[in-house]
Amino acid sequence: MSKKNVNEPIVNDELLENAGAEPEGNNLADEVEQELEDHLDEGAVADTDNMIGQLEAQIAEKDDRHLRLYAEFENYKRRSQREKLDLMETAGRKTMMALLPALDDFDRAAKQAESDEATKKVWDSGVGLIVKKLYASLGAQGLKPMTSTGETFDADLHEAITEIPNPEMAGKVVDTVETGYFLNGKIIRHAKVVVGK
Repeated sequence: MSKKNVNEPIVNDELLENAGAEPEGNNLADEVEQELEDHLDEGAVADTDNMIGQLEAQIAEKDDRHLRLYAEFENYKRRSQREKLDLMETAGRKTMMALLPALDDFDRAAKQAESDEATKKVWDSGVGLIVKKLYASLGAQGLKPMTSTGETFDADLHEAITEIPNPEMAGKVVDTVETGYFLNGKIIRHAKVVVGK
């Protein structure tokens, strides 16, 4: 028995030919590649380039749509947050506006109490403390009274109800008839004042 060489192929060309197979020179992959090259002419390459261009345009259009949709959503979120804050401020504004006449009455009562010594003691030890606490609570919610008396008249802040002759206070607020108020930095009621001329 003859010994086979280790490097010798198990199947040789002769066995392949006897089995009806094609010789090694004609590889199936090479044939398919050759067919594709033959089949593709310049028109087919141009069609492929055209298809690639169309696909790139579609991708760019979808990216643009996506960016626009994302921007619209971000704007919607900001707008809804702003509307929610405005709604909360509006609700607070209505409540504060409803309380302002009662605060005016407390101010008048405090002025009245200052005119009588006995009433002033009662006011300072009882009702006056409650009023201070009320003002502190409302101040924590953003309500702030305007200081008008002695200030220069400003039509944006004050509503002049009358003018009185007073050369020393010309163009200034002589007296405040009704206190003005700010709520979170915005005017909710203008001060009604008497202006010197």
